[in-house]
Amino acid sequence: MDNTINKKLQGFQLIAQEKLQSILCSIPNKKDLILDTSLIKPLEHICAASWLKLKGIQRIYKLDPENTIARQDNIQVFMIPNTLSTYRKVLNQIHAHESAKPSDKNSGFKSFHIICVPNCYMCFQTLLEEEGLYGIVQLHRFNWDLIYLDNGVLSMEVPQVFKSVFIHHDTSILSSIAQTLRIFFMICGKPDIVLSYGKHSAEILHMIDSLGPWPSSVSRSGHSDFSSMIIIDRDKDYPSSLLTPAIYSGLLLEVLKYRAGEVEIQPKSNKISVQKLKIFEISHDQQQPPQDSGKEKIPCVRLCSANDEIYAENRYKHFSQASSMIKAQAKAIGVEVLNLNKMKLDEMHDYVAKKLPKVTELKTKVLRHLQASEKVIAEMGASFQQVQSLEEDILNNTNRKKLLTEIDEALTTNGQKYNSIRLMCLAHLSMGFSSEELATFIRNYCNYFGYRYIHVFHYLARSGLLPPLEEEKIGKSKLLSNLPLGKFQQTEFQANANRLRLLVSTAGAESNYPRDSGGGVNCPSYVFNGLYIPLIAQLASFLVKATGIDDLAQKLGMVEKMELHLASLPGVSNIKQVQSMIKKNEGNSVFPMKTKTVFIFVVGGVTYAEIGACELIGQLTGSKIVVASNHIICGSDVIASAF
Repeated sequence: MDNTINKKLQGFQLIAQEKLQSILCSIPNKKDLILDTSLIKPLEHICAASWLKLKGIQRIYKLDPENTIARQDNIQVFMIPNTLSTYRKVLNQIHAHESAKPSDKNSGFKSFHIICVPNCYMCFQTLLEEEGLYGIVQLHRFNWDLIYLDNGVLSMEVPQVFKSVFIHHDTSILSSIAQTLRIFFMICGKPDIVLSYGKHSAEILHMIDSLGPWPSSVSRSGHSDFSSMIIIDRDKDYPSSLLTPAIYSGLLLEVLKYRAGEVEIQPKSNKISVQKLKIFEISHDQQQPPQDSGKEKIPCVRLCSANDEIYAENRYKHFSQASSMIKAQAKAIGVEVLNLNKMKLDEMHDYVAKKLPKVTELKTKVLRHLQASEKVIAEMGASFQQVQSLEEDILNNTNRKKLLTEIDEALTTNGQKYNSIRLMCLAHLSMGFSSEELATFIRNYCNYFGYRYIHVFHYLARSGLLPPLEEEKIGKSKLLSNLPLGKFQQTEFQANANRLRLLVSTAGAESNYPRDSGGGVNCPSYVFNGLYIPLIAQLASFLVKATGIDDLAQKLGMVEKMELHLASLPGVSNIKQVQSMIKKNEGNSVFPMKTKTVFIFVVGGVTYAEIGACELIGQLTGSKIVVASNHIICGSDVIASAF
């Protein structure tokens, strides 16, 4: 079954190719493609340059917002993300071309085409008219849907969803997610069980139903490769994105720049170093020999288990265990190469002809993983234990005053632009703040990084990561606060975490995952060093283990805004109502599930820690769990969205 599902999921590439081919073939004559740099890596998952050449593309350029690319007789096709700032820069470049050589508006074809990923907004068309480019520029919409990054990992590679939806409250991009999931249902079938959590997830499900009737082939089959689906908003489990992961793949994203299933091992820059104050930066010139700053290709690690056996073996292991195994593999390869000197001539010929190419390829992969793990250790090794201990105390709300002091010390001694706020956001979710406590942190932060970042706290408040600020008194660092939270009062996060047994320190939280007598990993909280169970992993566990609707309702019925949709009960979403109607034999009971296959979609981005936890749930329960989102993220990415 796994191979069948994986082949279907990989088929999204062919659908994306058909969509792109339809756009390119609708543009006559020879064409030049000008790509925004953020789209290059995702497009490589869809098609190769040779494929584009066959569709009439003569030359491919990178989009330079500052400099226009000389236009000859070919039509220029721009492919850009659907952000207004990038769109305006492209229009400025087209204006520059038109000033030099005006196009004939009465000709039978447009001189310029803009492909917006994943959709086009109505304001884009309005801007064409306002800029006097109507009749010269043609707009196209291209959504490549889900990209197959790894076994059990899918991504739309649309990073702007969190910023648009949760910070700016602009939900227009949700229609692209709805269209993607609709195509997913057409390929894999509609699951009989859909569990949604969050208002945006509910909106997406409503959009899917509003997009029109299903094709007859889908409605007649009634079969789905996935028996259940979970769709959840990012703001319903912020801690899983804010906590520091302990697994290999998660820590790679914490330190290295990520692009569409690859991380770049840049020699002098990474995601930790760029957010530090200059006084905390270490001079790399003294530590590393000078390197040629020419056009050297930056080494990358592709996070795909099918292409990299080293990554496949270590991706969801604890970082300390993974790094030790990588070092051991590097030593083993070194010993094997040294043994060449002891071989006889005929043995050496046979080794060079058959085994050496594989060893050379493996050596390259091991070397890159070794470099990546050393980067993680260099940037996070000194403070990792301290940060994990601080996060544990924050989740358990042990000593409020002491915790706030330690967060302030972390800001003072480490000086990280995003990760300092990240700790404060986690503390807000777990403990709550008084106006004076948050005002003190904002004042200290702005003293270090500058008051130009005061707007960041307003944006984070809009997303629910911090309490709301009083707009009229921001300059005085005063905050709008409700009644002060007492030490005995639970936050919403703590209440739901206790109901769903997400905190391992909570009584009975470990009872769902009995200890492994063999000493192996047995609880999904291992991805956070045993502190916290990601919500999507817990929900997946509840679904595949549910013996009946009563069992599931007992665990999830008290959680607000969580909805259960069954194919046999259309129009009913309240879990208690579903339970009541099944008891009255008005709907079919689908628990326990006959086939344990779960598809999970997180609106706003998912972390590798959550994916790793779901992978463990799949192993423990003998189920197949596929995790998808609009983007793969880490905690600093969430905070950076507000800047």
